[in-house]
Amino acid sequence: MITTINTWVLLLCQVIGTASMVSIQFVGSLMGKELAMDMRLATLPVAVQVMSSALGGWPASQLMRRFGRRACFIASALLGAGSLALAARAVLGVDFWLFCAAVCGFGLHGAFVQQYRFAILEGQESGNAPRLLTRVQLASAAGIFPGLSLFGFLEGRTSHYVPWVLLCLAVLQAMAALALVAYQPQAAVSSEVSFTPDARARALYWPMVVMGAGAFLVMSLLMVPTPLQMCGIEQFAVRQASWVVQVHLLCMYLPALSIGALLKRVSIAQLQAGGLLLLLAGYLLSWVQGFGGHLVGLGLVGVGWCFVFVTATTLVMRSRSGAERFRAQGVNDLCIFTASGVASLSSGALLSVLGWNGLLQLGLILVLGLIAIAWLVHRAVSAPSQAPSV
Repeated sequence: MITTINTWVLLLCQVIGTASMVSIQFVGSLMGKELAMDMRLATLPVAVQVMSSALGGWPASQLMRRFGRRACFIASALLGAGSLALAARAVLGVDFWLFCAAVCGFGLHGAFVQQYRFAILEGQESGNAPRLLTRVQLASAAGIFPGLSLFGFLEGRTSHYVPWVLLCLAVLQAMAALALVAYQPQAAVSSEVSFTPDARARALYWPMVVMGAGAFLVMSLLMVPTPLQMCGIEQFAVRQASWVVQVHLLCMYLPALSIGALLKRVSIAQLQAGGLLLLLAGYLLSWVQGFGGHLVGLGLVGVGWCFVFVTATTLVMRSRSGAERFRAQGVNDLCIFTASGVASLSSGALLSVLGWNGLLQLGLILVLGLIAIAWLVHRAVSAPSQAPSV
């Protein structure tokens, strides 16, 4: 019963946390360009959010180890609410650096949001990991719509639509803090379940950290500058750019529904290879001019990211147990956020210097590098043909 309550509370908070993070990622570059009046600084707010989450990943895991997950989750939700309210104030005051500071605080909250998936898996049989990760992905998919839909709905109806959306999200974060009061300490649950780390997963820990971080790198390199390219260069409406980003995000999370069935037919290595090939196809199709190229290309990149990330996360979770899992999860998230932060920070400047085609060429090189790494790793480590034995 406690495990069920914890799962639903965390899934609700996952929806709210995703709605806020996605909204900042979407509007961050647009507000960066408007407030800073410099394309080179346009993606700095998104990069600040990602990097603060990266830097907060390790401290977050250690704080939860010291004070417990519930207290830290509640405090982080309140931090997220305050940061979003401050971001709304910065937009109204046309203050670029205050906006970056607010986004930095929200990024620290994001470090705790990324721990929700690990908290959900605690106290569960290891064989339930794919099903539970699917629920996390669905909760993330549900979180795509609130913020982005509000941006599209309020655009043209009020000149201050961005601050209003940010304030609405701040209220949702405060509601998440209240919901987390019902969360019970995991120690009382996890002690009932014995979890033995898998030997093959343990051997694949670092390669899977690299694959997860690499998937975020190539995904962020394309997703973050897409609103800038569409609205700032190709002169699409914000509503059209939000549709592309929503489709991309849905493609990131909804394919997780099929992962359980797919892993009954193919190995984890084969599914990961399929994800890498979809990343490659997405970058190639992004060269097609117009709305359709952005929509289909970014959508395929989303599906590819989903397969690579979920397979890597599953193996990371199975590689460690006990107190060691906090360190393993903290290092994993640090690498993921660092890679995403590098892509977010550099994408605006790369778009300005290389142009859209040059950015796509760079992304293709990175995807090919990931394919080479995956081939070498799975060839060296004998992988079973059926996922349940991984």
